[in-house]
Amino acid sequence: MNVVTSSLLYIGIMLVSAKLMEEGFSRLGLTPFVGAILIGLILGRGVLNVISLNDVISFVTSLGIIFLLFLAGAEEFGDSMELTPRILVSSLILTIVPFIVVFLFLTLIGVSNPLTVTFPLIMTSVGPMTRLLMDTGLVRSDTGRKLFYQGTLVEIISVIVFAIVSKPASLYSLIREALEIVVLFSIILFVGPKLSRLLEEIESFIKVREVELAFLLTVIMVTGYVSEIFGFNSAIAALFLGFLLRDYLGDRPDLKEKMHGLTYGFFEPLFFVSIGLYFAPLNLYITTIGLLLFVLILSTKFLSGYLTGFIVKMDGIVNGLGVSSKGGVDASLLISAFVLGELSQTEYSYSALSITLMSLTIPLIFKLKVRGIGVEEKKKPKFYEKLGSLSTITPLYATMDSSLREIINMITERGARAIVVVDECLHPIGLITVQQLLEIDPSYYSVYKARDLELKDLVIMEENRRVIDALRKFRATETAVIAVVDKNGKLVQTIYERELLRVLNSL
Repeated sequence: MNVVTSSLLYIGIMLVSAKLMEEGFSRLGLTPFVGAILIGLILGRGVLNVISLNDVISFVTSLGIIFLLFLAGAEEFGDSMELTPRILVSSLILTIVPFIVVFLFLTLIGVSNPLTVTFPLIMTSVGPMTRLLMDTGLVRSDTGRKLFYQGTLVEIISVIVFAIVSKPASLYSLIREALEIVVLFSIILFVGPKLSRLLEEIESFIKVREVELAFLLTVIMVTGYVSEIFGFNSAIAALFLGFLLRDYLGDRPDLKEKMHGLTYGFFEPLFFVSIGLYFAPLNLYITTIGLLLFVLILSTKFLSGYLTGFIVKMDGIVNGLGVSSKGGVDASLLISAFVLGELSQTEYSYSALSITLMSLTIPLIFKLKVRGIGVEEKKKPKFYEKLGSLSTITPLYATMDSSLREIINMITERGARAIVVVDECLHPIGLITVQQLLEIDPSYYSVYKARDLELKDLVIMEENRRVIDALRKFRATETAVIAVVDKNGKLVQTIYERELLRVLNSL
């Protein structure tokens, strides 16, 4: 059986086994992607050696890292940052303290390139942190914002320094790499708007199917090629490219959704399985060093986070646990370094083991702590509960003066297909659908407001109606959203069928 044929079988096994393990871990209340890593470890050289890495699987994995980091740049760094002196000082401490301890330990055990390995190990992963904040209901709280700002800054610092030190060389080379980073950021600031406009021109000129997706994929891969030609890490370049195009994607929820489907449906499960496949055969040495690294990373990140909690004025334990989130960009950088030959398979194995253990334990402890400090338990609604009492669902609406860009951001963040529009007295007057927004030239998103569009008919129900009535109305009308009003006709709630069913099925 040739390499291409066997790779088809291997990739199929990797995809289905990853999703099954993610589902199993999710039902157990564990971090889903850890299940994919575990099945990779079992199927690979680490345990059974059923799936052998080859050039095809390695290429697909490398491509997956590029797309994952592209979306990380577009989404994790896309929000506005409130960079206060307290957040800045805290982030520096959260980077420096773990770095010193982990770097000294890696040097002590004789790691060939400790600088390259240290930064993926000590960085905070904002993607898993954001999912954790959403799961615990803290994403919009002051605590959630402070954790996000600190985590984002630590991740950015770590990625930049990793890009500089990832090639062991002379002081001259380090200075050159640093200058390249500066040049790259300058290009991002200068080329970003021009590249977005170029893509918009291509969309208006070429009308064939999926042209936006095709050209976006082309830009991502060509950027990776050019980066490698000039000796720069293609995965890091994709991260910066995602940051560059974050507004372009934000204006195109349909294109962003297609990127999500391609990346999270195909590349992400293969990526997490490959983390396990790259493991060397497990032995006492790898297990012992991995556990020691896990303890060191957990203790230093937690203690530094606990102390900086006093600086940012929040609960020290929650801060220490939140900034210890792992299992995103860090794992991507670790695989990139290994594929480029900057660390041995043994060094990769115990480093990846420590990240996996952090990814598994931190969410469990964080959720227990948050529950313990009394984050208000939300009462599960009943079928005969009144719609006005659904406090577990946050209303989503736009005003007549909301710009289309603002509306798109709200819809995208919520994953909705439409949004309710209200007048100055909060009386619902209609809705705007995603389909309407897609039919408008994206260059007008900042110009047009809700009042400039023809609003669609809206289903309205009074707040004393029951949940079961809303479910029946969804079935009868197939509406995207229902507006709930009080006796004066003012909006008190917006209900989406998917959100309502999720709340009803929640534990």
